Formats: sequence, structure tokens, C-alpha cells
Amino acid sequence: MAATDTTTIRVPTETRDRLKALAARRGESASEVVVKLVSAADEDAMLAEVEAGFSRLASDPAALAAYRAESRELEAFDAPTPGW
Repeated sequence: MAATDTTTIRVPTETRDRLKALAARRGESASEVVVKLVSAADEDAMLAEVEAGFSRLASDPAALAAYRAESRELEAFDAPTPGW
């Protein structure tokens, strides 16, 4: 793990003990485990937001039709890729 600023957080003793045990099973530091768990939770939350957005879109026939029409337009768009 790269050197970064750190801080101390207060958690119940039981949570600290579970974190230490999890870190030991993974062969990682408690800090590494927390970083990975927070990243995974953040990714899960973002994916849930995307899924909720698609569910709202799917439940609105007019919006879904507009989305599909725009998708077809984009698929039909034929332009050269920039040669960066």
C-alpha cells in the first residue's frame, strides 16, 4: 500500500476484533482490508444506482422508446475514429 495520510476511527471492540481476524486470514493489514472493503462497498453502491436508473427507464415507455431510438442513431453513426 502506498504511503498516504492516515487517521484513526472509533469502532466497537467486536468490530475491531473481527477486522483483525479478517486481515489475518487474508494476510493483509487491517488498513488494507478497510481500503478494499470501502472500495467494494462504493462500487456496489454505484452499480445499484445504475441498476435503479435502468429500472426507472424500463418502467417509463416513452423514455425507453427515446433511449432505444437514440441508441439506434448512435449505432448508425459512421465517423472515422480520431488518429491520436
